[in-house]
Amino acid sequence: MLRRRLQRFLSLLLIVVFIVSASSVPASNTGQGTSACIPLSHDRILQQGFLHLGIDMNRPRCTPQQLLQLETWFTACPSIEFASLIGSSLTIKFRDGSLTVLLDLTEDEPPSSDHTPLVLHQPRTTGRTNHTALLLNTAAYVYGHHQCYTMMRSLLRHGYSIEYRANDAVDVPFLRQNFSADIVYMNTHAGVLDVDGDHIADAVVIATGEFWTNDTEQKYEFEYQNNLIVKGMIGTQGVVAFTPAFIDYYYDPGDFSDALVYMATCHATYDSSMAQTFLNASAAAYMGWSASTVFWTNSRTSVSAMRLLTCGLSVAQVCRLIRAGGIMNWLFHSQLMYYGDGAHQIPR
Repeated sequence: MLRRRLQRFLSLLLIVVFIVSASSVPASNTGQGTSACIPLSHDRILQQGFLHLGIDMNRPRCTPQQLLQLETWFTACPSIEFASLIGSSLTIKFRDGSLTVLLDLTEDEPPSSDHTPLVLHQPRTTGRTNHTALLLNTAAYVYGHHQCYTMMRSLLRHGYSIEYRANDAVDVPFLRQNFSADIVYMNTHAGVLDVDGDHIADAVVIATGEFWTNDTEQKYEFEYQNNLIVKGMIGTQGVVAFTPAFIDYYYDPGDFSDALVYMATCHATYDSSMAQTFLNASAAAYMGWSASTVFWTNSRTSVSAMRLLTCGLSVAQVCRLIRAGGIMNWLFHSQLMYYGDGAHQIPR
């Protein structure tokens, strides 16, 4: 009798254990599976990396140690094929093949925009000479117009015809066919792209004023599929950035006939990749910062450089006089450098 009761008790216990196991284990697995099956957007993955390290992605002014920690975190992320830190730019390649470049991550906190009305496009003013200048200010909504307007006044005194474009008026359709003048100046963000994860720079990439949207890959399918453009990130904002291949594809020898191309950006002269495409299209010289810069230095030296150029100094003389331009650039080991003809003088 006692044995029969013990067997019945053990049978009931086994049934209870089976029911509990059947109800709890699958529920746990289901929860994990649901989470794993919902893919996070690329932007969300990037935000998680910054959040994990306690960095404000809206103002990602990172220390060298934080840059290395970001690279390590993204490298370990299952959705990412590789993360490659070069200078202060971080290339992220996702496993679906798409590339994103986190542009200069040491950028100083930007000032509030000035109170000048936000003009997107000022049609070309007619000067008293045939000399032309194109001034492109892709982040006027953040930095304002002051430095560009100051340079415009300097050039107008020397008879230049000037076209000024700001913000999203500097978009891919415009840059495909209008990127030409005696002086081409562009104030924007830039970074360094590593397409294969070997921590060796493959190209300088420069931000347009056009935001990256869900439709960008389809809208510019040819440019995207052929790496003429990539997605750049400035804080939490995605932007369309062009690569040297963009200039190489759309511009032929003679299109930049004897022009000065001045890229007032971080990393513009990190290597010769972007410069060479402009030189191949007959630009006389290409100027820009060799590493990171900050707004205040870039703004002040842009105005100074243009004044020196309009006074008749050569490209090499201007770069030699400005050098780092300030203590912050000196700390970044960044200098105003040029490729091409250092003896080039702008028309006056």
